[in-house]
Amino acid sequence: MAKSKKRAKVQKRGKLQRGKTRKVAKAAKATKRPVARAKPKPAPVKKAARRVRQPVTLVVETVAVEVIEQPAPGVITVTEVEETRKAS
Repeated sequence: MAKSKKRAKVQKRGKLQRGKTRKVAKAAKATKRPVARAKPKPAPVKKAARRVRQPVTLVVETVAVEVIEQPAPGVITVTEVEETRKAS
């Protein structure tokens, strides 16, 4: 291993004193520090009312058919048909 070089001795200064606070100027004492304030709550947002779905009404259709025939002279045939439908 390489031999370490000798270094010149540095003159040591006195250690800093601890525990002393810095002196505050009078102007700094007079100014008030800002106080933490509570943030205002955001205004409540009005929610749109939900639309109520109307019940679907059933549509009822009634169809009546009446057929009168005369297949031969003097013979009358009457056919009647009635139908009821529910449409949604």
